Amino acid sequence: MQNVKNKQWILEELQSKKQRITPLRKKIATVLSSYHGLFSAKEIMKQLPDADRVTVYRTLDTLESLDIIHEVLSHHGEKHYELHGKDHHHHVMCRGCEKANCIDCEITRTKATGFNNIHHSVAFTGLCNACAA
Repeated sequence: MQNVKNKQWILEELQSKKQRITPLRKKIATVLSSYHGLFSAKEIMKQLPDADRVTVYRTLDTLESLDIIHEVLSHHGEKHYELHGKDHHHHVMCRGCEKANCIDCEITRTKATGFNNIHHSVAFTGLCNACAA
């Protein structure tokens, strides 16, 4: 997996794709580097309360279009993302507390004629043991 824990990796990816490194993008890169799993725009805005809401969403859209982050699932109308890495996996999310865990993926990456950067996503939902009790 990429060294996604390092905010410099995100900034280098932006720079290599000819994107501006704005002060807010630096702050978002710092916040993202602290996550070890799924995150949402709402969680980022909690950590950056002075950031403009629209700019945060636009930045996430930009990071997604550049394949730095990817949407994992949408839950209760809110997108949840993960930093892009080489180790592909899926997720299971508790319908009660929204805790998410990773699940190994048994499907190998597929090449399709006429397509590049192919991704697939599977999201499982259920109740964690604490919520089911």
